[in-house]
Amino acid sequence: MIYEFVVRSETPPYQLYKLHQEVMDVVCGGGLGLNKEAARPLWRSHPSVKSSSGGSLLLVRSSKPPLGEVSRVKEQAVRFEAGELRKFNCRLNLSSRVWVEQHGFLTKDLNKGLEQDREKCRKKVEKSLAPSEVEPWLRLLLNQNGMTLQNAAIVSQNRVQLKPRHFINAADIVFVTRVADPKLAEEAYCRGIGRKRAFGFGLLVEAE
Repeated sequence: MIYEFVVRSETPPYQLYKLHQEVMDVVCGGGLGLNKEAARPLWRSHPSVKSSSGGSLLLVRSSKPPLGEVSRVKEQAVRFEAGELRKFNCRLNLSSRVWVEQHGFLTKDLNKGLEQDREKCRKKVEKSLAPSEVEPWLRLLLNQNGMTLQNAAIVSQNRVQLKPRHFINAADIVFVTRVADPKLAEEAYCRGIGRKRAFGFGLLVEAE
């Protein structure tokens, strides 16, 4: 069972850390006991509604009913069937974590002396996706979540500020999928897909 509702906030949409905290306050009193990925609420800002104060309207989906006061809570069971087609709109962080080689220093204590050996080491870094990489990446992401991509279109793309000098390469994508594994697809609907899900990304919204 999941719960969907709207949270109105005076916080502007680019202050993602503050918006995340507001969602956690409404759903679980600040996050106590709900910071595990399986239970953390999903949310995204509503693109068509902006308040005069520059605030935000947030669509929230949670496995727990809200503790804070909200209006019109929608409670529903999640049901997916193998072979059915589903159309979604999803705001996704267009990046992946990749391994890169870099040079570092390894310090050793040999016979009471210090020796520094230069060595190659590997480090994971965040890499933004090129336009040609988006569809194959989305196809793989959906496969991992029990769905196969039929077609996709990027509706809008921009850089979203997470914190000073830290931006997220983001896109709203509409896509049609065929359900291959109902259990995995249901989990994806409840928990979201992709990265940065705590900050307004990865919520699957039914598209007309």
